[in-house]
This record gives sequence, structure tokens and C-alpha cells, in this order.
Amino acid sequence: MLLKEQWPSTHTPVPLRELAAHLRLASGFADDGSEDGLLELYLRNATSQIERRTGQALVSRPYVLQVGSWDRNGHLTLPVGPVAMIDQIQFISPSSTVDLDPEDWVLMPGTTRQLLQGTGSGPLWPIPHGAVAEIHFVAGYGQTWNDVPADLRQAILTLAAHLYENRYGELPLDQGMPYGVLSVVEQNRPVRI
Repeated sequence: MLLKEQWPSTHTPVPLRELAAHLRLASGFADDGSEDGLLELYLRNATSQIERRTGQALVSRPYVLQVGSWDRNGHLTLPVGPVAMIDQIQFISPSSTVDLDPEDWVLMPGTTRQLLQGTGSGPLWPIPHGAVAEIHFVAGYGQTWNDVPADLRQAILTLAAHLYENRYGELPLDQGMPYGVLSVVEQNRPVRI
């Protein structure tokens, strides 16, 4: 399985002013934007950590997933969600590329661990020998910061503030994420059965 983000998360919007307000940084005459680069770094780091731990893309962006086989039922569990749409599924071999008809698959709803299956809950078309299936999809809650659920936005701001305030490594490494962030992450993690 190979998952590639089509454009990096550096293109996703980050709420610099919202984090500055959360940190109660000075604004007005003394606000020259000198902290903006650092704030953006911590916001991107916090967002990345929350996304990895929850298996969710928070702001929508395109992905390409390549797999060599489906699961034993002929289905595929997508590694990141919530999937807004699947643009295309192709079988790619050294000699040809075949597009699957969009009527040949169904995406089950959810925010993480979404299941891609054939129509009528059946298996997907078998991947030809020597080929890979390439799935082009868009995952995320929406195009802007305000589309992200409020609890996840708060967790990102809290974690970014934690990283900003402890940037010199004052806390021991074993303390990890703040409890409030961990509780939100746990509520949004995919359940594995």
C-alpha cells in the first residue's frame, strides 16, 4: 500500500491569528508578525500529529492510493478519511491502464476506516495479475479551517500552544501531549475490531 498526498499540507490554511489570540500574544502597535513563522510551524506540526493519530485529513486535499490486492472479502479499507469523493479507480499494469466504472464501487460513510466495496456490498473487481489498483480520492472535512469539527480545532490550538510554550524542551519527553488533546484524539481515533 502506497499513499501519496497530491499536494502537501503546507497548502492548507492555518489560523495564525486564532492561535495568537489563544496564546494571548500582544497585538496592535507591537504586532509586527515576527512570530508568524513560528506559529505556523507549530500549527502545522500540531495538525500533522492530530491527523496521524486520528487517521483523518482535517482540511480537504487529494490523495492517490496504490494497492496490490483487496482484503479477503474483495473490499478495501481506506487509510485516511473522511473521504469526500473518489474521483477514479484504475488498474495499472506495465502494458495498460483500465478505468473502473464509477457504478462498480460504493464507499461506505464515515470519518475513518471507510470501506470501499463493490456494488450491492459485493467484492470489487479483481486486480489483474501484475497490476496495481490506483485510487484517486479527496479526503477532509472541507476547504477551510472552520469546516473542521470544533473539538479537533480546539485540540490543534491546544497542542500548538503547548509546543510553542515548551519550545526550549523544558518538559521531559515522556509527558507527550496534554491530557485535553489526548482525550479529543481518543474520541476521534478509528476503532479496530
